[in-house]
Amino acid sequence: MPLEVTPSSLQSAPLPCTSPWLIAALRKLVTRREGLCRQRFTQAFATILVTLWGLTACAPEPKTPPHVIIWMVDTLRADHLHCYGYDRDTSPTIDSLAEGGVLFENFHVHSNWTQPSVASLLSGCYPPTFAQDFTSTVPDGLTMAAEWFRENGYATAGMTVTMATAARYGFDQGFRVYEQLDMREDVRNRKHREGPAFDAKRVVDAAVAWLDHRWPGDRPYFLYLHTVDPHAPYDSHEDTPSFSEPHDGPVTGSTESLAEARRTGYAYTEEDRRHLIDLYDDEVRYNDHELGRLMEALKERALADNTLMVVVSDHGEEFWDRGDQGHGHDNLHGELTHVPLVMNWPAGLPSDRRVTGLMRGIDMLPTLLDLCGLPPLPDADGSSVALAVRNGHGLKDTRSIVFADRAKEPSDIRALRTPTRLYHTQRTEEPQLFDLEIDSASRVERQQPHATESQALGKRLDAWEQLRSRRSDEWRDRATAIPDDDTRRALEALGYLGTNDN
Repeated sequence: MPLEVTPSSLQSAPLPCTSPWLIAALRKLVTRREGLCRQRFTQAFATILVTLWGLTACAPEPKTPPHVIIWMVDTLRADHLHCYGYDRDTSPTIDSLAEGGVLFENFHVHSNWTQPSVASLLSGCYPPTFAQDFTSTVPDGLTMAAEWFRENGYATAGMTVTMATAARYGFDQGFRVYEQLDMREDVRNRKHREGPAFDAKRVVDAAVAWLDHRWPGDRPYFLYLHTVDPHAPYDSHEDTPSFSEPHDGPVTGSTESLAEARRTGYAYTEEDRRHLIDLYDDEVRYNDHELGRLMEALKERALADNTLMVVVSDHGEEFWDRGDQGHGHDNLHGELTHVPLVMNWPAGLPSDRRVTGLMRGIDMLPTLLDLCGLPPLPDADGSSVALAVRNGHGLKDTRSIVFADRAKEPSDIRALRTPTRLYHTQRTEEPQLFDLEIDSASRVERQQPHATESQALGKRLDAWEQLRSRRSDEWRDRATAIPDDDTRRALEALGYLGTNDN
């Protein structure tokens, strides 16, 4: 039987997303059909309807606010995940979450080390200034994610195994429960951050214990879980596949061997470099395995469907992409700022959606709040991209400008990234300009004359820095944090003090 379409039939039609503007447009089309024969109109209308259905299809409307878990993977570069094109099977769990959810293809953070980047991701604001010697804290005037979720009815808990996001630096703001799990270890173990005490397994165990024994159950939860497996020191794990093989070189991936190599200026061989990359991939695969264990725990407790799971990283890791290894140094290229962002929420988000276009780290939290139906943060620098998440639109080039700063003292490395350009500068050297349309990895500096363009980008960066400086002045209302001797020794051993690794 031919399809019969009338204005009244649209009232009960199961149109995707039931968009009011779509209903209105289709009804108008139906009422103006007099000029068409019935068969031609029906065929044309059916074609349009099917096309619009494909363009507007979205996930079912959630019935209750979601639980939210942020799974922070310290030092994870996006291009070492299989779902981002890596040729190794390092991330089966994250791949599965991406297939069942939303992956942001070009997500960049605003610094290349932990403290400023995490503060930015969890506030929606450009990073406050943190000192190199770990004496600065998250300002009281900076509203953090846990504060906002808690104010809007969520139970909040955080677990971390790194002193970089310890309560002493203000990262406990807004959490009803905040556990720095590594603090339970003695100074000897904390000094090198090696061994099972710093594995993601411990974070997962603590999170599941909180869900079973401390979560009230009468309100949604916001969980922040900070894992550090891909961060140096690098090691293999017996319970996950290994990409590394025995190696006879002096650099084993341990804290001590890496520190000694840097202190002596050791010249890495190709075998040394390959071995460290293999170990790094081992750590990525292990972290992914533990994320899978967390997902299974959520499924067993019937929590997975209504949990908005967010997989993200604070920064990447350089493996001689620019002639150095590690992070926190004079490099704001993609290997350090391009990190994964995957969101999965079976009850509220579409599946197998990849959002194209450049997305800023400061947009993550506003997007999460929007997806959860919570009010927006009043002072956030970022903005929600929830519409692109739900409808599958790419992010517009006009709004996608990412500013990055090493945020260290002296803070002399800055960068501005647009969808087509990377402007990278040190105050003591000539700025570099890269054309990302023909050189997405920013390997070769643009050769054509570009003084005017470079000047314009430099002015944008200067204006951003002035804005950031004014905001930092407004936030300077919290006392500095002075590390005790044990903490300082541990920071030095891990490369947080006295070197460029953070």
